[in-house]
Amino acid sequence: MKRIKFLICLLITCISGQLFATEVNPYEWEKDRKHSVLTESESALSELILKQHAQYQYVLENDQFLMYSTIHRIIYVNNNEAIQKHNRIVIPMQSTLELVDLKARAISKDGKVIYFDKSNLKEIKDEETGNAVRMFAIEGVEMGGEVEYFFTRKMTASLYDRVFMQFDVPVKKGTFMLSCPGHLKFDFKTYQNLAPVSEKLGEEKNVYTTEASDIPSLKEEEFSQFDSNRKRIEFKLAYNTARSQARLYTWEEAAKTFYRVLTSNSKDDEKAVDKFVKTLGDDPKAKPIDRIRNVEKKIKTTIQINKQSRGDELDQLESILKQKVASREGITKLFLIVFDKLSIPCQPVVTCSRENMKFDGEFDSWSYLDDYLLYFPDTKGFIAPYHFEVRYPIVPADLTAQQGLFLEPFKMGEVKSALASIQEIPATDYAINTDDLDIDVSFNADLTSNQIKQKRIFGGINATYLTPYYEVMSNEQRTEMVEDLTKGTAPDAAITTWNAKSIPGSEADNFLIDVDFQSTHFLERAGPRILFKAGELIGPQTEMYRDDHRETEIENDFNRGYNRIIKIHIPSGYQVKNAKDLKFDVRYSDKDGIPFLFQSDYAMKGDVLEVTIKEYYKQIYAPLARYEDFRKVINAAADFNKVTLVLEKK
Repeated sequence: MKRIKFLICLLITCISGQLFATEVNPYEWEKDRKHSVLTESESALSELILKQHAQYQYVLENDQFLMYSTIHRIIYVNNNEAIQKHNRIVIPMQSTLELVDLKARAISKDGKVIYFDKSNLKEIKDEETGNAVRMFAIEGVEMGGEVEYFFTRKMTASLYDRVFMQFDVPVKKGTFMLSCPGHLKFDFKTYQNLAPVSEKLGEEKNVYTTEASDIPSLKEEEFSQFDSNRKRIEFKLAYNTARSQARLYTWEEAAKTFYRVLTSNSKDDEKAVDKFVKTLGDDPKAKPIDRIRNVEKKIKTTIQINKQSRGDELDQLESILKQKVASREGITKLFLIVFDKLSIPCQPVVTCSRENMKFDGEFDSWSYLDDYLLYFPDTKGFIAPYHFEVRYPIVPADLTAQQGLFLEPFKMGEVKSALASIQEIPATDYAINTDDLDIDVSFNADLTSNQIKQKRIFGGINATYLTPYYEVMSNEQRTEMVEDLTKGTAPDAAITTWNAKSIPGSEADNFLIDVDFQSTHFLERAGPRILFKAGELIGPQTEMYRDDHRETEIENDFNRGYNRIIKIHIPSGYQVKNAKDLKFDVRYSDKDGIPFLFQSDYAMKGDVLEVTIKEYYKQIYAPLARYEDFRKVINAAADFNKVTLVLEKK
């Protein structure tokens, strides 16, 4: 998104033209503050954020549009874990021009104050993002004491941003303030029942504020996204009344801006692409899906992606095709122009990962525009241009089951641009994302081990971790992969033979692992009885037995289905005493059908006990009110996992 940010910087320069400068008032804290007076219940907490303040001051300074961002926190810490968590402060420095001010202190329970020595401030690079951060530790933090700090950064003005008001720690008082020159107006949207932002508009200055008290902590929960469920504020610069009353940075403007970046190519780029297209082996008479898959495979196996790139050459097609390396934006441009030259209709889509934040099409903040997909209106499918492991029609699950900004190309004379529309990016159907088992179990002569033949077929998203990589693995890596997957179910598995291969031609390329192995893991003896842990044949399952209090709605990563057939050859002279324990029928029903199900049954066919299991999760979301019904389905698989068959002599 580097070029998009560059264009935004150009737009920022248009804000300040021939307008008066504004002043920044330095942020101050209470100089001789004493230890806070807490209630009995507050004192009993392990940690409590007493104050959480986020402040943005937008100013015109030397004909530049800048932002002074201040974060101020006071945290009560009451155990060693809380002390370790909060006595080390990290200040992100991305887009920061200057760290204007920094103050920190520790206040003991008895009122002793130790101030932070600025000479201990260190600058390091974040290993994940490569961005610089400033870091410091606050000395003298004691149990029952307080940590307080604030820092102010002079930054490149952000035209859109978000502020979280809820954390994994309770907040006694949270406040937010944004100020800007009077001719600029911001729009806001609050989430999770946070009070709306109020405004005080003036000729020279606009001030926006909100506050909240006694904000409960939010815990990480299974089948949920943490950040999307936090109380937060989204905001954006919406108007510059010194120039016009037109709304700024709309979805329509985003569509034009992103499309212009993705389709701006030089004549040398065009020539290089024309030459590259001839090497793809495209058959215009083939089915559209086959043509799309062919192009995707050729590009993804030819061009490497540097997702952290900053060089312009990784955005330019001629250089990409020569060096075989591209940025995320560069590879998206390559896909678009190739499909255009092959006359395969294709539309860019811009969205974000719902693991971080769910796209909200009702609030036109460009903070949601993080990731590209490509949509094919003729086939209704998508590809993810810079994700090597996923292939049409599979895209990363976190980019689906939410909205996105669709850019529909149009041409008017010689002008090419795109129209904006907010549409749903559907999740992949559960029947595609499979993990199916076909297992045949027999007992050795002395009944101390089992010979197991297991066929496991991964489909859709489950196969993306295997299918694209298997071809480039060494024999040693392939063997290790099969062993790891097999021993995930039977830790002592002694593999005798195995075969693994992709299965092309399905709706999404599946992957088969066919393995024969011996194991003692599933067998125990109890006197004359044989105890056979049949439930463990399906592998470890998610357990949600203790998660009684739920705060957030259910959100699956992706839809998925499991079909399992298990054939157990009962030893001669023995019978199964508790086969009924294998029978489950747990379903989550609603007016539209049964979106979640765990169902198992059995039948004796001669000396073979045949078990069939059907499990599926057909939809991504379910309301909090139905959490208990959903949990029962999840725990049904875990309960089956614990079934042990008792074999007795006849």
